[in-house]
Amino acid sequence: MKRFSQIFTLLALPTDFVAVWVSFLVAYWLRVNWQFKEVIFVQPFDDFIVFALWAGLLWVLTLACLGLYSFKGFKNTLGLAARFMVASSVALALLIIVLFLTKTTFFSRLIVIYLWILTPICLLIGRSLLSFIRQWFQYSGAGVEKVVIVAKDRVATILRSHVEGMRPSQALLAVLASPDWNILKQADRVIVGYELDRDAMLQLIRFCEDNGIALQYIPSLTGLYTSQMTIDTISGYPIIELSPTPLAGWGRIAKRTFDIVVSTIGIIVLSPVMLAVATAIKLNSKGPIIFAQPRVGRRGELFTFYKFRSMYTEMSTGEGYGGKQAEALRAKLAAELNEASGLLFKIKDDPRVTRVGKFIRRTSLDELPQLFNVFIGNMSAVGPRPALPSEVAQYDDATKRRLLIKPGVTGLWQASGRSDASFEDYVKLDTFYIEHWSLWLDIKIILLTFKAVFSRKGSY
Repeated sequence: MKRFSQIFTLLALPTDFVAVWVSFLVAYWLRVNWQFKEVIFVQPFDDFIVFALWAGLLWVLTLACLGLYSFKGFKNTLGLAARFMVASSVALALLIIVLFLTKTTFFSRLIVIYLWILTPICLLIGRSLLSFIRQWFQYSGAGVEKVVIVAKDRVATILRSHVEGMRPSQALLAVLASPDWNILKQADRVIVGYELDRDAMLQLIRFCEDNGIALQYIPSLTGLYTSQMTIDTISGYPIIELSPTPLAGWGRIAKRTFDIVVSTIGIIVLSPVMLAVATAIKLNSKGPIIFAQPRVGRRGELFTFYKFRSMYTEMSTGEGYGGKQAEALRAKLAAELNEASGLLFKIKDDPRVTRVGKFIRRTSLDELPQLFNVFIGNMSAVGPRPALPSEVAQYDDATKRRLLIKPGVTGLWQASGRSDASFEDYVKLDTFYIEHWSLWLDIKIILLTFKAVFSRKGSY
């Protein structure tokens, strides 16, 4: 199976080279035959072919430096397309620098624009064809990765669904409640869904190393405190330093800039939608259009959180709404009908929700006023779920880590499962996000959120 994977990873090199070369030829043809203005000088086609061959090598080298030939592959087509766009931009910049330094004549600036558009497209088409061929072999039984899951209960069900969704590249061999060495020995990959004790985990790691088996496991909360780890020495002693979050210095500036841009665009573009939702709420039930509530932000600071009101006013909790009667009703529903776990409170058919409220919750339109929270600066476009003060009062030390950064309109919790996730899942996903934040991760989460909203996965 590993040799099969390596063969197709190596085949990506000539595939990408041909894709880049083809994009150069198409760009040349467009410039010569599809003229916006008269071409004064045309580089001979033979010379351009030789130039394209050298440029193709530069592209492949750039792709390699940016990690586009990883043996792990890329699961997300959108992510691969974005990486190709970045790689092509870098390669084009390098090409222009080389042309300038070598004083090489290049007959058209417009052809550079064509290349910037065409190379990512051709690269993606080439990789898609390679992926199609790979899957054809895998449907025939070649190169299929055999997976064994070691997990229990809900986690086992989720991991089983994930592996079954990876067909034809993966095939589920077995789901075990505890390691069975005879079965594990037949696997190409083992996924562990709960925390084993230290000795059992070390034994499993050694077993997988000895048998050439890939090992994946869901870490404990302490196991997630790794991405901001740096190692130094003091007088010969190794010292490990843990930074609180990558959102410091330029990271915080970049994220705030991103939030301002996203919220401004969102408010302008979605203002007609917000006006329509506000009108529907006003016509459907009495009371304010906006539901305002105190929530806990970064470092435990309180702020006013905005949503479109989705419940009947007299049944909404908080000052200026239903008062003690609404609080009592919520407590009763939480005790009798709560479908979530931990500190979460979710009811699929909540009797307090209006007809319009059900629609805007299902489509996440009730969240749109939070764009103003983002613009003001007490929330971010992406981050942990904004918590109630009563929830934060019950946090343990590990859970309080969620308060290191601003809460978000969306987050890994929503993009990965929305209302289906447990509170423990929320904490793990938020911890992972805090440890691994990047602007690209924010963009990816926003795109995945749109997918979750349109699929209506777990929303109610």
